[in-house]
Amino acid sequence: MSMIEKLAAEIGTFNLSPGLRGIPVGNAPVSSANIPDAHWRPAGGEMSLPLLTLDLQAYETNKKTMLGICSDFDCQIAPHAKTPMSPVLARDLVSAGAWGVSVADLRQAEVMLHHGLRRVLIANEIGGKSAVTRLARLLRNYCEAEIFMFVDSTDVVSALARSWLGDDTLPPLNLLVEVGCGRGGVNSDTEARHLVRSIAGLNSKHIRLAGIAAYEGTANHPDEKELLENLDDLFDRVSFALKAARETVGPERPLVLSMGGSSLFDYVIDRCRPIVGGDSNVTLLLRSGACFFSDHGPIRARLQAISSRGMLGKAASDSIAGAFTPVLRIWAEVLSMNGPHNAICGFGLRDVAHDQGLPVPVAVWRNGERVITLGDVSVVSKLNDQHAFVHAPELELSVGDVIEFGIKHPCTTIDKHDVIFGLDERGEVKVALRTFFG
Repeated sequence: MSMIEKLAAEIGTFNLSPGLRGIPVGNAPVSSANIPDAHWRPAGGEMSLPLLTLDLQAYETNKKTMLGICSDFDCQIAPHAKTPMSPVLARDLVSAGAWGVSVADLRQAEVMLHHGLRRVLIANEIGGKSAVTRLARLLRNYCEAEIFMFVDSTDVVSALARSWLGDDTLPPLNLLVEVGCGRGGVNSDTEARHLVRSIAGLNSKHIRLAGIAAYEGTANHPDEKELLENLDDLFDRVSFALKAARETVGPERPLVLSMGGSSLFDYVIDRCRPIVGGDSNVTLLLRSGACFFSDHGPIRARLQAISSRGMLGKAASDSIAGAFTPVLRIWAEVLSMNGPHNAICGFGLRDVAHDQGLPVPVAVWRNGERVITLGDVSVVSKLNDQHAFVHAPELELSVGDVIEFGIKHPCTTIDKHDVIFGLDERGEVKVALRTFFG
């Protein structure tokens, strides 16, 4: 039994009720713990389509590759949970060696804490004094939690101090000063120094200056010259902020430098090594999340670009090139035909991402058997609310065929699904993973 299956049995058991995507119509509610006994296959015709699946074997390869890169380059990773919002997958990554988990807001933090994650990085500003009140209310239930969070305002630091100082019912807060790059964060060295000193000046065990954070993804640009200029500016300010933090807290305090989405983590590793220098008390902490899932579009293209740039050396480039394969699929049935090569399938805008491109036909299944692996000429030309228009010139399609689709942008596909069905190498459902997008 895999770790995902063990964790699903431990913290992820739930009832699969009629009305959920994938559950056979007319079925009585079934516990997710009994899923393997059903031998369901999306290609087999018994499951209600459309549904979303995860290739468990490919996911394991992606996980091993990314965690291996972190180990090879002496950094840690707190995968961003906003992509799958699956506590089982988050716990699985931590069990495999991840430092902790990143989240985008307090609701996501509560989901992860409730399911046993104890080191959580809130990789975003949370708001003002009302948000601080909500944070305190949440964390009183998790006094043993190790919470890190972004801040970019002395107003928020003051609000935190009013709630936290002297209240031993709350766990300590570890604050990371965010250096801005086109979204939240301080935007000058002066602001960074002032905020660093404001936090350290509290001189409290309840609220600690824990390091510096930034998000480099907003520096990305199709023009390489502009990309490099954006990165030069960002890393210069990150370096200044980290030096200011170290000078303020002294040489012994452990600090975190957190950066690294899935698109430019090679730049982060390459440029942060000299910034960290010989400071053995600084942990470089990546937050890449989408890389564990990849896609049939921009995420995979950006990961392959990392391999092509070769900044991490040949071994890492080869490893990246051979991994980070897409693990997510949408499965849908052909409902109607408009000629032998033009199918109308039963999924649409409500089921799959379309903000970074339309889904990609991957394979056709008929009577539970793979008929053909589709080539690049097969396309989804349009999506309606619940229909996809597919042109597949290499095959005469038929009503009732099941088409397997790759997706573009995992984050805005998974959030449309309450359940991710994990498939083994035979295409059978081995585990059902509940998602928590609210």
